[in-house]
Amino acid sequence: MKNKTRLTFLFSLFCLTFTFAQDAEKLQKEIDQEVWKPFTEAFQNMDGEAFNALHSDDVLRANPWGIQVGEEYKKKTLEGYKRNKERGDKRTIQFWFEHRKTKADISYEVGYYKITSKNKDGERNHYARFHCVIQKIDGQWKITQDWDTNNINGHKVTEDDWLKGTPLEF
Repeated sequence: MKNKTRLTFLFSLFCLTFTFAQDAEKLQKEIDQEVWKPFTEAFQNMDGEAFNALHSDDVLRANPWGIQVGEEYKKKTLEGYKRNKERGDKRTIQFWFEHRKTKADISYEVGYYKITSKNKDGERNHYARFHCVIQKIDGQWKITQDWDTNNINGHKVTEDDWLKGTPLEF
């Protein structure tokens, strides 16, 4: 009887874990469509309004150049996108995820991105690692925290790091 109880417990635990994994995967696909796909499009089109709409009003943005919060970040984004558009710059961005932990209204996402920039000086690739917190606010997924760096423990993020993952496909 003791073995039967133990087996029932283990089976129930397996079912519960499987259900949570399915829920997380479903939510991550939703986030891909509501955040990462429009993020990619807005970034590549340098559409600052669409890009800013993907972030919460009090978004916390941190990178090697400092911290920006909310309106300050959104204003800098609009200025930068306008300047890049006026110069005729072109760019693409791709992501791959190393870790994604998601539940009903919050997701913590860690991964790498590659930006390919083309301007009058030629083409170059930039690689970095990012951490994002994405929360469901009024029924819509929004980026609430965004951190990235091109150095990890004193080592530059390179194409070798990028090639370890599989880029997100829409």
